[in-house]
Amino acid sequence: MTKLLRTHFRTATLGAVGIGAAMALSAPAPASALPTLPDLSSLSNSSAGLPSILEMLPGLLDRAPIPKPDGRTHCTKVVQIGDSTSVSADSATALPSAGDTATAQYGRVGVGSLTVDALSGRAIVGGPGVDAEHAVTSRSAAAGDACWVIAMGVNDAGAINGGSSVGADERIDRVMKQLTGRAVLWPTIASSNPSNPAFGASSMTAFNDALRRATTRYPNLAVYDWAATARPEMFTDGIHYTSAAYADRNRRFADALAIAYPTGGGATPTRPWIAG
Repeated sequence: MTKLLRTHFRTATLGAVGIGAAMALSAPAPASALPTLPDLSSLSNSSAGLPSILEMLPGLLDRAPIPKPDGRTHCTKVVQIGDSTSVSADSATALPSAGDTATAQYGRVGVGSLTVDALSGRAIVGGPGVDAEHAVTSRSAAAGDACWVIAMGVNDAGAINGGSSVGADERIDRVMKQLTGRAVLWPTIASSNPSNPAFGASSMTAFNDALRRATTRYPNLAVYDWAATARPEMFTDGIHYTSAAYADRNRRFADALAIAYPTGGGATPTRPWIAG
């Protein structure tokens, strides 16, 4: 098996408070995702109309249907930006086995190079450390045509609940506006009766609703509904997960990436919302 390249950026420990859980979103592809054919009704059905039809052919050929998921992704490189819930995503010692790491799981669906940039306590906007907005900025040049997994939102949901003037839609925009033309998978976030009510279910739901709205603004965004999968027994403190749950999360993120951006595809996902 081909050995995958690994790049990791960890500047905090799992013990630090305040990060996000991911979520999974999905639904049938909307009619708007289907190729639109031109109106030919005005053309003559005689041979005189043939030149006009021939002029349309290049455009019709460019409108190829979105490829069907095949269990593999066209993403050969992935950059995952995360908070404390991603700090151990690629640590074989923190997971049940080496096969459960993010490198192994993304590699299973065709990814050859993975960069995990995760920081405990990270939000999209504001500290501690380099926030996700600026982590994306710093990684963009080297990332090239990589696909992105943005495992962010839990700390943002808590900050918004606490009165932050920067709402969820703007926070999402600050990331997505930097990734125009790049394939992006953004899992939804979850919690389970955390000690701090600012990180409770209503805060998570509000941020996830903003992610759903964002799919209408960004044609290169697919949201995976991890929240629909996360169960109370998967959490250790209401925000972070058990080792087995982290392994399951890695597997599901990789599968969602392959569904959204399969072999032969581009930056437009097969669907904007991928169910858990």
